[in-house]
Amino acid sequence: MTFSIILLLTALLFFIIHLYVFIDIIAGLSRMGLLREKKRSAGEQPKVTVIVPACNEEKTIGPALQSLLSQDYSNLEIAVVDDRSDDTTGEVVATMQPHSRHPLRLLRIDHLPEDWLGKPHALQKAAEQSEADIFLFTDADIMMERSSISRAVAAMIEDNIDHLSVTFQPLGNNFLLNAMILDAASGLLALFKPWKVDNNKNRYFFGVGAFNMIRAGCYFECGGHRTIKMHPIDDLMLGKIVKQNGFRQKCLLGYRMITVHWYNSVPEMVDGLAKNSFSVFHYRPWLAALSVCFMFLVAALPFGGMVLVSGPAFWLFAGTFTLRLTGFALGAILCRMAPLTLIGAIFAPFITLYIVARAAVKTIRNKGITWRGTFYPLNKLRKSAPLLF
Repeated sequence: MTFSIILLLTALLFFIIHLYVFIDIIAGLSRMGLLREKKRSAGEQPKVTVIVPACNEEKTIGPALQSLLSQDYSNLEIAVVDDRSDDTTGEVVATMQPHSRHPLRLLRIDHLPEDWLGKPHALQKAAEQSEADIFLFTDADIMMERSSISRAVAAMIEDNIDHLSVTFQPLGNNFLLNAMILDAASGLLALFKPWKVDNNKNRYFFGVGAFNMIRAGCYFECGGHRTIKMHPIDDLMLGKIVKQNGFRQKCLLGYRMITVHWYNSVPEMVDGLAKNSFSVFHYRPWLAALSVCFMFLVAALPFGGMVLVSGPAFWLFAGTFTLRLTGFALGAILCRMAPLTLIGAIFAPFITLYIVARAAVKTIRNKGITWRGTFYPLNKLRKSAPLLF
């Protein structure tokens, strides 16, 4: 077999893979419901506790809490867990308590037990102190439209759902950051296929840290965060244990309803993903290395092929590159991002490769990760349940 035939077959293979992923994501998203199209809860209103873990969140906790206190759902309470903050997070929450529309509780954690990550521990402690029928786990920088919780509860009741996750609309500050966010989102969609999680006969599961709503009975029967207490990707892992225990889950699109400045800059995103990128591969260096090589080929080969080859192979590589740009364009439109995001789409996959490789090297070299000022040793992280296996 000549080199030209091998190159042509390679170009064809990459085009087919990209076309399949493109169609799969577009068709999948079209089947997912929108939170904003769900009717508001008008009848049964089970008690909901919104649980917000906060560690040094003085800059974002105020606006996030205000959006929660403005919710139109009546049977609602908010529990903020001040997890060992050394800034004014607790003071900000305390000043809002006398003027809150819904009950607002402030829990303080000063000690982290051994073999626990901070965030799962904070979520578990707040859930154990609640008497609500439903928990909503969210973050201290999330902004919610005032009917978000009402619509989510109604959707859970209507579809008899035990665990409902809602995607968020990311808000980036520049074209490259937006492209990186879209690149990460497309990877999550291709890998986890949230449009399939409502089928208990398949292996797919999902969870969103910005909006993980779960019935209390389901949560405790699954073991809560105790079963995933050393896993940094606790939101997805919550979806996994729900699926493993046979409960029903669903994922909705939260565009225009749930928004967040996921990261404020490219360096912040690079550093932020350092804590959990390697955990996706369950801290296995060979698997991370294999994935980095594969992602490099997927990202670099179509672009390089357009420059270096001609004839049918060129057009296949060009088609692959066009599919990539089209996907980014549709994502940018959906998330209301600027057109310049398309320029960032050329560079974003390579930055993602750097993030994964850097996270693996850094975790192995340091023999663990540092998250919110606390060091967690690698030998204990490896004892947690794997995300993908």
